[in-house]
Amino acid sequence: MGTHLSKAKLEANQVNAKASTGPVNTVSTRYNAVKHGLLSQGVTELDELDYPSILSSVKESLKPVGPIETALSEHICLCLVRLKRAHGLEARFITGELHPPISKKEGGFEVDLEEFAGKLVVIDPGIPAPLKPTALDSLTGKFQRYETAIENKLYRALHELERLQRGRKGEKLPVPATVDVGLHSDHEQLASFGNSHQ
Repeated sequence: MGTHLSKAKLEANQVNAKASTGPVNTVSTRYNAVKHGLLSQGVTELDELDYPSILSSVKESLKPVGPIETALSEHICLCLVRLKRAHGLEARFITGELHPPISKKEGGFEVDLEEFAGKLVVIDPGIPAPLKPTALDSLTGKFQRYETAIENKLYRALHELERLQRGRKGEKLPVPATVDVGLHSDHEQLASFGNSHQ
């Protein structure tokens, strides 16, 4: 048999509920779900809608077994989410550069600059570049380096997961090889361990 509140107790609870204002400062509490959930896994508020569906698809596709394969699958998912984020940020960056904010001056003195400095007449507008050189530097530098780093992590995780899964199925696999490649412009630097090049 359930417990029943007396009419007086119920009315007191309702009065108390109306007096409650909730948290005074929500700055530290409003992102708790993200902060303690997805954010702790490296997922931002830009990605939180995509992450669960991508993770589900990745796990269904890769069928990980055990904690290591599961961790690699989650890492692969995170790389895919980050790559999608990078592409989105890059697209927003380009859109922002192509369509900068338009502003107008309000107040101050009304001065006709053409009356004092003459009028600038465009003879041939040419074909303007869609992006400024500084924007291109950011695009080809920061964004593309970011995407390349994510892709490298993604492919390493995919290759490692494939090796684990093939090994689990009994396939004989060669030992993974790591190759360090260095480029030198000075032939004297090609010698190793301080030996002079002969």
